Amino acid sequence: MSDLLFSIAVFLAAHIIPSYAPLRHSVVAKMGERTFMSVYGVISLALFVWLIYSYQQAPYVELWMMSEWMRHTVLFVMFWVCLLLICTFSQPNPFSLGIGGKNFDPDHPGIVALTKHPAFWAFALWSFVHILPNGDVASVLFFGLMGGLSLYGPISLNKKRQDKMGIENWQDLQTRVKKGWPHIGWWRWLLALVLYGGLVMAHGPVIGVIPYSS
Repeated sequence: MSDLLFSIAVFLAAHIIPSYAPLRHSVVAKMGERTFMSVYGVISLALFVWLIYSYQQAPYVELWMMSEWMRHTVLFVMFWVCLLLICTFSQPNPFSLGIGGKNFDPDHPGIVALTKHPAFWAFALWSFVHILPNGDVASVLFFGLMGGLSLYGPISLNKKRQDKMGIENWQDLQTRVKKGWPHIGWWRWLLALVLYGGLVMAHGPVIGVIPYSS
């Protein structure tokens, strides 16, 4: 368990320290934005692989037994995770992760009408809902960390977008976004269903747990 705790501490530090604006601006000024993001991406990926390995090697310490309702809850929530991810990478969004803000129309904002950060909400839902059926200390630590970072992500990214766009432009665009039920198109619902089915079918061979079977 100590290895998992150590990897969590390093992973957290690697994500929180670079978000400190003066330090980030100084490093980017010396390396360039593209180089910085490339190096940071490689380091983050390596740390994430290490974190997963530490999680898999951690001893199993049960906190609660899994109930059937937990399995159904995960299956239900994961469809919405898939839908949020499909929207993230198929609709323009100047506020958050995804394909960028080119051609973004605040009068027809798609998923942004519901949330500026669909990817982070997808990751948070995925993380927290997976704590339920696992019910052990290592899973609470691992998925809790992922969920916590996902909730912190919008706070950090909002500051970066405001710096890049200018606070007045950012606020003006935000106020012009038409709020309400997001109109995302039927084909995104279909793609989400395809992605959902693929994840469910692959979960057993890849993760070793069949999500729809006891």
